[in-house]
Amino acid sequence: MKITSGTEPVSIGCQNSWSSHPLMMELGKYAPRFVVSKDDCAGLYRKLDQGDLQYAFCSSISLVRNAEFEMALPVGISVEGPSGLAIWGLGTAQSSIKELIDQRVKVLREVFRTAQVAKASDVKIALQNAIELMSRIPLPKFETVPQLRLSTGASSWGTLSRILYKLIFGCEAYDSLVRNPLDTSNPCIDFRVENEALQKRCSYSHLIDLSELWFRITELPFVSSVLQKKRKTCACRSQLSEASELAEMRMQIEPCNYLPDMLPRNCQQQQIDLGGVWKHLSYRLSPADIRSLQIFLYLAKPLEKKCLADQAFTLSMMRWQQKESALASQLA
Repeated sequence: MKITSGTEPVSIGCQNSWSSHPLMMELGKYAPRFVVSKDDCAGLYRKLDQGDLQYAFCSSISLVRNAEFEMALPVGISVEGPSGLAIWGLGTAQSSIKELIDQRVKVLREVFRTAQVAKASDVKIALQNAIELMSRIPLPKFETVPQLRLSTGASSWGTLSRILYKLIFGCEAYDSLVRNPLDTSNPCIDFRVENEALQKRCSYSHLIDLSELWFRITELPFVSSVLQKKRKTCACRSQLSEASELAEMRMQIEPCNYLPDMLPRNCQQQQIDLGGVWKHLSYRLSPADIRSLQIFLYLAKPLEKKCLADQAFTLSMMRWQQKESALASQLA
């Protein structure tokens, strides 16, 4: 891709979702300096890889799938608590499954605390200690281990869903899920993300919010996407940071700035509370977000069919460790 000069417009890709809506509106105010387009996760990945975009808010998992991708700025979509942007949906007869999942999550939280995963100077060693502790703890006793509708697409939410399933139900259950076709005659967990999750959440008797689950286990937000560029692309402009900061403040304090004239509706034709969703989002990444990213990428690597080689992955994680330290120093 030919690198544009400072006077030429900058192309930026955003996800076609309500979680990105405030950010897209702020970036749009910088036209024609910024040319903003929207697409799904797979489309953004492909366009950035092929050079059709200079920058894109790609799924965070892309950082270990493509050696040419790197964080352009500490900007992305960080989600803390029950956002409703990624859910496991359960039926009426699956209330006992939800109770057992809640019990297991409490155990996992204590394991992560004991291993100091959120605070240790070496994330890799802390996670290894946590995994060792988990291996000594019995798994919940389910009458039938529920199956999960797996997603292996470009979304980080799909990877998070697989990570959480493995942590909660164990390695054997996860391996069986990957090897065998879905048997709908047995209990099954539905998995929905982003706009579809917001629209269809009312169709389930019980919900498990994945960003809340991640926070309960790690005590950290979940970073679903990061502003990325290819390594040969020049550093992006400060206006991107300014737009992200403004969008973050406004959507949390004055969400009416971004609400559409016609609010989207769920499957029961009720208005979706976008302001309530946006209160759980941040666009500027903090040291806690960078730490969360490291944990997520370490846990994701064994589940990825296409991933950086071990040496490249180790180098990448060292860079993330440096980013976390540098960001913490800036904010000190």
